[in-house]
Amino acid sequence: MELLERARVEWFAVAVGLMVGTSMVFVPYEFGSTLFQYIYPHVRLLGSLFLVGAGLMLIALMYPAWPSFVGWTGRALVLAAVAVYWWAVCILPVSLTGTVVYLFLMVLLVMEPRTLRRGQGQLLVFLACVALCFGPLMLWAPQDFVRFALASIGPYVRWVGVLFLLLGTLLAVGLWRREPLSCRVALGGLSLLFLHMTVAVVSRRSWSGMSVYAVLTAVCVLLAGVRRWPVLVGVRWRLFRGMALASVLPILGVGAVASYLAQKALEAELHGKTRQTVAAESAWLEQTAAMASSMLQVYSQGPAFIAQVRAGNREGIRERLAMLEGPSGLFDAAWLLDETGDTLMTSARFNRVQGNFAYRAYFQEAMKGGARVLLSRPFLSRANLPFVVITVPMDLGAGRRTFLVGALSLERLGLQPALASPDYHVEIFDRRDGSLLRETDRGSVLARAPALDLVGADALTRPQGLTEAFDGSGHRLVVAHAQVAGTPWTVVVTARLRESFAPVTRMGAWVVAIALLAGALSLVLSHWVGRDVAQRLETLRDGFAVLGTPSLERRVPARGDDEIAQLALGFNDMAARIDRTQKELREAIAIRDQFLSMASHELRTPLTPLKATLDLLVRQLGAGQGMNPERQRDTIARLNRQVDRLTRLIGDMLDVSRLQSGRFTLTVAPMDVAALAREVVERIQVTRPERAAQLSLELPTSPLVGRWDEQRLDQLLTNLVENALRYSPPGTPVVVRVFEEADAVRVEVEDRGIGIPAESLSQLFTPFFRARNAAEHYAGGLGLGLAICREIVERHGGRIGARSDGPGKGTCFTVWLPRAAVSDAA
Repeated sequence: MELLERARVEWFAVAVGLMVGTSMVFVPYEFGSTLFQYIYPHVRLLGSLFLVGAGLMLIALMYPAWPSFVGWTGRALVLAAVAVYWWAVCILPVSLTGTVVYLFLMVLLVMEPRTLRRGQGQLLVFLACVALCFGPLMLWAPQDFVRFALASIGPYVRWVGVLFLLLGTLLAVGLWRREPLSCRVALGGLSLLFLHMTVAVVSRRSWSGMSVYAVLTAVCVLLAGVRRWPVLVGVRWRLFRGMALASVLPILGVGAVASYLAQKALEAELHGKTRQTVAAESAWLEQTAAMASSMLQVYSQGPAFIAQVRAGNREGIRERLAMLEGPSGLFDAAWLLDETGDTLMTSARFNRVQGNFAYRAYFQEAMKGGARVLLSRPFLSRANLPFVVITVPMDLGAGRRTFLVGALSLERLGLQPALASPDYHVEIFDRRDGSLLRETDRGSVLARAPALDLVGADALTRPQGLTEAFDGSGHRLVVAHAQVAGTPWTVVVTARLRESFAPVTRMGAWVVAIALLAGALSLVLSHWVGRDVAQRLETLRDGFAVLGTPSLERRVPARGDDEIAQLALGFNDMAARIDRTQKELREAIAIRDQFLSMASHELRTPLTPLKATLDLLVRQLGAGQGMNPERQRDTIARLNRQVDRLTRLIGDMLDVSRLQSGRFTLTVAPMDVAALAREVVERIQVTRPERAAQLSLELPTSPLVGRWDEQRLDQLLTNLVENALRYSPPGTPVVVRVFEEADAVRVEVEDRGIGIPAESLSQLFTPFFRARNAAEHYAGGLGLGLAICREIVERHGGRIGARSDGPGKGTCFTVWLPRAAVSDAA
C-alpha cells in the first residue's frame, strides 16, 4: 500500500501539461471551436506556458539535486496555465468534466508539497475525487456529458455514472483502510471507463480532452499493475534521463518552431488567397455589370433604335432585342416598357409574356431615377425564376420616355465556374436587402446571405475586410469580403482553418510521434548502453585499484570508439606514461649516481696529486730542504694544471646549472673569430707542448669580424680542441679550420682519433652522455662539454654537428655561426 500512496500528482500534471501544451503549440487550429473561443487568440502562448512549466517540473523530478526554485517555478507556471484553461474553457462555456478534473488538479497540486514531507503523494486522492464527482454529475445531468464528452455512450450515461460512483467509493475506502487489493481493483475498473471516455473524445477530435483522459487511463493501468517503483539511481538512470531529455526536448523545440513558422506562413498564404479570391470575384462581377450597363446604355442612345421605337416599328424593335438576348448576347432576357409600365415589346425568352409591370421595383426606381442606369434587387419572375435586371430610360422626345430592361439570370450566374479554390465558400449578396445572389455550396438564391449571420451586417459594411468567425458547428473560419464597385453587391469568401491547416497538423502529429518514439528508444537504449557502460566502468575501477601497485602491466580493454573507450585508452596511456616516467626516474637516478661517481672521481683525480705535492712541499720546508729553481717550476706547473682541471670541472657544472635555471646569457661585441681561433690554438700548444706538433690551424687571409660573445666562443673552441686531443692518439693530426660563408662563419675541428659509433651520434650533445667507446677509452670528463658547446652555438643562432665514419676513423665537429648573434640582432 505504501507503494501506491507514494504516487504523486506531480507526474500526472507533468504528463497533462506536456500533452496539452504540445497539442496547443503544434496544432493550435484544432482549438478553433466555440468551446475554446476565449483562449484561441492566445492558444500558442498558453501552450508554451504548459510546456515550459511541465518541462521544469519534469527536470526537477528527474534531477532532485537541482535548486528547488526550478521545481517551484515549473509548478507555478503549470498552475497558472491550468487556472486560465479551467476558467476560459470549463467555467465560462460550462464544461462539467473539465471543471472537475482541473479543479482537483490545482487543489491537490498545491497541497502535495506538504504531504510529500510524510512520504505521501496525492495521485490516488485525485483519482478518487474525480471518480466520485463524475458519478453524481452523470446521474444528475447526463445530457451535459453527452454533449461535451460521451456522445458514443448516449442513453447509457447514467449507468456509467453508477460505475464511476461505485469504483470511486471502492478506491476511497481502500485508500482509507490501506487495502491495496481494493485500490488495484478500483483502478483497473476506472482505467476501462477512462479508456472509453478517451475513445469518445477522440471521435469528437478534442485534443485536450483526449490528452487528459489518455493520461488518466495510463495512470490507472500503471498503478493497478505496478508492484514496485524502479530505483532511479545509478548510471542507467542517469543515462536514461539524459538521453530522454536530449532526444525529446530538442525535437519538440525544433518542431514547435518549425510548426509555428509553417502555421504563420500558411496563415499568411490563406489570408492572401482569400483576398485574391475576393478581388477576382468582385472584379469579374464588376466587369459583367459594367459591360451590361454599357451595352444597354449604347442601345438606349442609338438614333436608329430610338427612331424605331418612336415610329412603333415592332419588327425592328424585336430584332434589336433579339440581339441583346441571343446566344452571343450578354442578357438572358430583354424587353421594352412604356411610361405606364405596359409592355411595348416582350422577350422571346419569356415566351412573349405581356402585361403591366408598373408594380415592379425596378420600374418604379427607373421612373424616379432620371437618366441613370439602375441595377435592381433580385426578384422572382412570373415563371418563378430568379433574376436581376438593369433598367435604362430612353428619351423619345416631346416628353415621351420608354424603358429598356435587360435581365441577368441568377441561376446562370450560379452555374459560372468559381474563381476560388474548391475548398473555399463564395457568397454574393445584395447589400440593400441582404438577398443572396450566388452561393457555391448550395446554390440557393434570394434567401438571406449566411455571411450576414456569420460575421454580422456591420462587419460587412466596410469596402473590404478580413476577419475570423465560427460557423454553426463551432468551427473557426476565415472570412474575407469586398464590395463590387459600381454595384450594391458584396462578395464574401470563407475558408475553414482546420482543413486549410491540415498539412501543418499532420506535420505536428509526426513531430510529436517522432519525439515519443525517440523517448521510447531512449528507454531501451539506456538499458542496453547503461549495462555496457557499467561493465566497462567496473573494469576501469579495477584498473585504477591496481594502478599504484607493482601490477602495472594490467591494461583496460578499450571496446568501441565512444567516450568510455577513450577513457580506457586514456587510462592505458596514463599507465604507460607512468611506466615511462618510472623508467625515466630510474634512469635519472642511475645517471645521477653515475654523475656523482664520475664527479667525485674527477674531482678526486686532481685533488690527489695536489694534496701529495703540497704534502711533499710542506715536508721539505719543514726539513729545511731546498728545491732547485727548475724543479720548483715543474712542481708549480703541475699544481697549476691540476687547479685548471678543477676550475674547468667546476665551470662546466656551473654552466649546466645556469642552463637549467635559464641564467645562461651572452655578452656580444665585435670580434675577429679568426684571431680567437689562433689564440686558442697557440694557448693549447703552449700548455700542452707534447701535443703542439699534431695541432694545426687553417685560417682565411682576411679577418672574420662579427658580433659574438668572445668568452663563450673561446670556451667553445677550447672544448672542441681539447676533446679532439683527448680522444686522439699521440702523433695523429688535429686540424682547426675557419671558413667564411655568406653571412656566416664555419669552424671545423677534425681529428683522426677513436671516432664515434653511429648509434651515439644522435645523443652526443646530451648532458652526461658519453659514447660507448669514449667510456672504454677513459680520458676524464663529466660528459658536459659538448652539451655546453651546443647551448653556446644555439644561443648565437647557429648550429653544431658531428660526423664520423665509425670507431677508429676520427671525428669532425662543424660549427655554423651567423655574423650577428640572435640575441644581439633581436
